[in-house]
Amino acid sequence: MPQIRNTKIQDIKNQINTSKLFFINDFKLEFFENGNILAKISFRASGKYSFSIEENIVSNSILDIHIPILNQNREKVLQTIEKPGDNKNIEIRNHENLDDCIKRISEWLYNLDEDLKNEFTFENIEEISDIEKFEKKLNNQFTDESERFTQEEKETLLNKINELQERIEKLEQNKNTQKQIELLEQSKNELEKYPKKAWWLKFYNRFNSLNKGLNLVNNIGDNVIKLFEKLGS
Repeated sequence: MPQIRNTKIQDIKNQINTSKLFFINDFKLEFFENGNILAKISFRASGKYSFSIEENIVSNSILDIHIPILNQNREKVLQTIEKPGDNKNIEIRNHENLDDCIKRISEWLYNLDEDLKNEFTFENIEEISDIEKFEKKLNNQFTDESERFTQEEKETLLNKINELQERIEKLEQNKNTQKQIELLEQSKNELEKYPKKAWWLKFYNRFNSLNKGLNLVNNIGDNVIKLFEKLGS
């Protein structure tokens, strides 16, 4: 059983679910039974991005070099370890309670989105329903997490996505088809901003989540897989 209560675990999930930037399956969530780490959120497309909630022992007074033992009081505090932070690649923050730790997740998601868009300079995935298997395929396919699409690759993907969008637009329009079109537009815009690996992860999870939630007749997920098979390698 995890150290933190189920209600707090749900609060952590809700922070991601309510985000307009990412889907829950973009991340691996871990909750620990013992040790100082209570919870950890890892971005599946890059091992260097994570958010953890920990209980650590820190000094709560100034160390006196002449009498260090007497002057150094220590206490256990709740901390968030954020990669990236607001200003640095890694930032550690002390918090009064677990709720304050959880509230920091939304800020971390914003920082992650900004890093994926701005960190780097420009220069046959089979059908998978299990996100763990998909993550493994991504790791095998894209060994360089910072690799970006070439101009030719972007143009090819844009053409394929536009073809898919045209087919959707010919269907009877309703809120579901409108949502698909909206997500396709978001994916097209992100081609210029995200590394390949992160883009494919978001593209897959974006439409996989949509199909599960709406049980769409025209399963756009099938079309996404076809794009993987043609353009993933």
